[in-house]
Order: sequence, then structure tokens, then C-alpha cells
Amino acid sequence: MRMSIMFGGFGGLADTIPQVRAADAAGLDGVWSAEHLGFHDAVVPSATYIGMSDRLDVGLIGLSTAGRHPGLTAMEVMSLCELAPGRIRIQVGLGDDSLVGKLGRKISKPIASTTAFVESLREAFRGSEMRVKHPEFEFDGFRLSPLGPPPPIDVMAIRPKMVEMSTRVADGLSVSTGASQEYLRDTIRDVERGLRDAGRSRESFRVTALAMCAIGDDVEALCAPLAPMLATFPQATAAVLARGVIDGDEAVRVEREEGPFGVMKMWTPDRVAKTGVITTPGDLAASLAAYADAGVDELALMLINEPEDHERVIKLLADARP
Repeated sequence: MRMSIMFGGFGGLADTIPQVRAADAAGLDGVWSAEHLGFHDAVVPSATYIGMSDRLDVGLIGLSTAGRHPGLTAMEVMSLCELAPGRIRIQVGLGDDSLVGKLGRKISKPIASTTAFVESLREAFRGSEMRVKHPEFEFDGFRLSPLGPPPPIDVMAIRPKMVEMSTRVADGLSVSTGASQEYLRDTIRDVERGLRDAGRSRESFRVTALAMCAIGDDVEALCAPLAPMLATFPQATAAVLARGVIDGDEAVRVEREEGPFGVMKMWTPDRVAKTGVITTPGDLAASLAAYADAGVDELALMLINEPEDHERVIKLLADARP
């Protein structure tokens, strides 16, 4: 199983530099940057990380037609591919409705919109002269030049219809943070069925799981800052991802009646620990092996430990990975 470090788009970019260096030194496979509207983009950090290693793959998470025109996105991504040929991978998705709304945007047809975004990026990467109109964007004679080796495109999906779409149009599936092992196993079975129906090979399709990671001797203390984070997720979505961990109907009801503070009480340490790599050093290998056993091809981890502890955590991850 491939392993990478993920940066969530929040906090200071300078704080990510030591993690990139540590990941490179430890022999991990890559670094991923998540784009969140109103916070950090994914392009500038990725360009920085390319210059720090001639080995690490560099991934961009959360590129979306809700905030980007695919023509401009293709220009930026192809520039990165010129700098690091064969080392760039992108993951496209719709993003958080509440953040998208702050741009005055609304995606009315998520599957059609994401499909159009992926297909438009592919056409742009090929250097096609593009004349097409979609509800969220259009091209009128756009052509991308110069060209380089095009990157794989993954789709970020949670619910079954979007997962199925990824098996038809994408090079991989990206599963959001907060997923349980039960959700991952079920979803990867759906992926394998969708690929068979589409006549595609499983070996050429990458499933990436994004997950929070904290390693230490006191698991309950490690979970403490994560419960408020999980409580801010829309609980209807969180419940889908945390299949077998929390009751979805109860989570939605508590969110409606009691708000985030009520939801936070539901996210007890034992539940939080089941939605990521939240574990002791002694149990780390087993925790990572569970992702590999579920069928995950790449695990991208957002480190929750204190910054001064990141180098140690990355070394532990490298030593314990399946």
C-alpha cells in the first residue's frame, strides 16, 4: 500500500515544509495538498513541494468546477506536470456546499457536473480545440499549449452514484476523511463491481483513502481535538462515511436539535478512533494493515500530532506500513 502525507488547506504553509522533508527522507510515496475555498489553494503549495524533492509524487485534492474553470485548472496542472513529469495526480470533487455558496455558486447536477469537469480536463490535456457549453462553464475555441504528460484524474466521492460514476470516467476514487473500515470495504466492493461492468481493470484504478492520523500512548487524549472537527461536518454525510460507527438518523437528529455541541458528545474517543489512524505506536502496524486489507491502494494521512512531533510520527508510519 502506498502512503503519503496530506495537508488540509488550513494553518500555515510554512509548517508543512518540515513534513515534506521528513516524508522524503523516510521513503514515503507522496505529499497531497487539499484546496478549501477561503483557505489555501492546492496549486501554490504543490509547486513548492515539487522543488523540495525529485522523488515524491505530488497530489492536488479538491479541484472543483464550483470554484475553478477547467481551462484555467488545466493550465495550472499542466505547468506542474512540466516541472515534475509523471509525479502529479489530481482529485476533483464538488466540495462543501456551504463554502461553494460563498462564491455565489450552486451545483444543481453533481454527477453531470463532475463528469463534465473530468472530461473537459482530459480534452484540454490532449490539446484539443474546445467548443462546448456546460451549465457551470463553457469553452469557445480554447486550446492548451504547451503540453506535457497528463496526470491521472481521481474523483472524490462519498455516495454510491458518484462512486459508480468514478469507475466509468476517472483513473481512481478518493474517499474523504472520516471513513470507517466498514465503509471502505463496502465501497471498494462497489468500485470493483463498477469496474467489471465498465470492462475496466482494477489494477489500473487507484483507491485513495484520506484520513486523519495521530499516534501516541494516550488514544483518548489524541481524539480530543478531533471530536469538534467531526462535529462540524454535515452529519448526514459524516454518518454515511462512518458506517458502523455512529447511527446516522441519531446524528442528524442531534445536529438539528442540539447543534454542533450536541453532536460533539456523540463523537466519543472510541468512535473517533475508528474513523482514522488514531492509535498507539504498538498498534500502528495493525491499524495500517486494516486499510490495506480493505483494498485501499494509497493512504494519505493528515497529521494531528503537534508539529514538533511530526518527524517522529512520519518515521513510525514509514516503518510500520504494510
